[in-house]
Amino acid sequence: MTETVQKPLNIEEAAQFLGYKKSYIYNLCHKRKLPFYKPGGKVLVFRQSDLEKFLYRNRQSADFELAEKAEALING
Repeated sequence: MTETVQKPLNIEEAAQFLGYKKSYIYNLCHKRKLPFYKPGGKVLVFRQSDLEKFLYRNRQSADFELAEKAEALING
C-alpha cells in the first residue's frame, strides 16, 4: 500500500484548518505543542495529518461508553 503525499500547509492554511489565529499557531509551535517543519530554516510548514492528530487528542468518553466499559468489567 502506497502512502499518498500530502501538500504541506503554510501558516495561514494551518490556522484556517485548525480555526485558530496565526499568532496562536506560532505560540503553539514555540511551546512545541504543535508539530511543524522548517525546510528552509525560516518558513513553517505543516502536515494536515499532524494537525488532525493535534485536534483529536485527549478524547473524552461519553457516559454510555463508560457505562459499557464498566458493565464489561463487571460481567467479565
